[in-house]
Amino acid sequence: MAVNKLPGFYFGHLFNVLNEHAVPLEQWLARYNLSKQKLMQPGSNISTEQFDGLIHDVLTQTEIQHLGLLVGQRLHIAHHGAFGLGILNGRSLREIIDFVQEYLITRVPFIEITTFEEGNEIIVLANDSHWSGAMHRFVIEAVSLAMFNLFLALKQRHPEISINRLFFDYDKPTYHKKYQLFATSSIEYNHGFSGLAFDLKWADFALKDVDPMSFEQARQLCEAEKLKFSQHMSVSGRVRQCIIANESEFPSLQAIADKLFMSPRTLHRELAKEGTNFKEIVEQFQAKKAREYLLAYGYPVSKAAMLLGYSDTANFRRAFKRWYGCSPSEYLNNESQSE
Repeated sequence: MAVNKLPGFYFGHLFNVLNEHAVPLEQWLARYNLSKQKLMQPGSNISTEQFDGLIHDVLTQTEIQHLGLLVGQRLHIAHHGAFGLGILNGRSLREIIDFVQEYLITRVPFIEITTFEEGNEIIVLANDSHWSGAMHRFVIEAVSLAMFNLFLALKQRHPEISINRLFFDYDKPTYHKKYQLFATSSIEYNHGFSGLAFDLKWADFALKDVDPMSFEQARQLCEAEKLKFSQHMSVSGRVRQCIIANESEFPSLQAIADKLFMSPRTLHRELAKEGTNFKEIVEQFQAKKAREYLLAYGYPVSKAAMLLGYSDTANFRRAFKRWYGCSPSEYLNNESQSE
């Protein structure tokens, strides 16, 4: 598991929702040896296993299936601390997106943001590297609606900017009418990825009433939070973060060992303790990016292979078949038929 503990940054909002729906909160927290008082303290955290167990129980043992929307609806610009301050003072949407890519981990670990341009749109994808099923839907709903509220704060200054469409990588939920909260005309389900798209012309549009000094202050605070949070990451998680930060170059074992201030032999030994190795982590990342390049970006196989460090397309095809059990063309055909 890449992250051992999750920040308790938004637990107050979660607890308020559960209280409003008469969930016996203290009793449920006791199941996982949790204390509401401790979780409400600044800088609190919760183990990943405790969080997963608690939310799973809520989703399976109550009727609050749209919990993610209820929590996300409460999260406005003032609730995100330095993270929200940075978003509010970005000089352009592109700078804001880069900021979110870098520091979302301080608020919602396991969600990785990637972007690409297609035609006249810029596409922002939210990739979940941990949760699945109802848990995945809960997290994506909460993150999406929280980000949408941040967008509304931006839109107050620039009413002309709009989101073209939202899309989600799960089936349309039974309560889909509640997605009207997004106030977006185009919402797609079972898309293969979760994310949003807006006109490329807005990407570098100069935003008004921003304070570069506040943005830099927010960046420094978030950087400190990110450094502190890295203490709760496994060695394999920190390796993965290094790969993500340098994916255009695919750093070597030696380069990552240097970044983590250890020798390659020590890194190899620490990864073995966690039941993995450097090659396996790289391949897991390559498998995820291969799917993204082919399915989301629409890149040809040759370009995907090159970006993932394969000089020989045939080797990439063999690796892809090992990852997904079929060739890239078969995979794309299966995905198109399932939509």
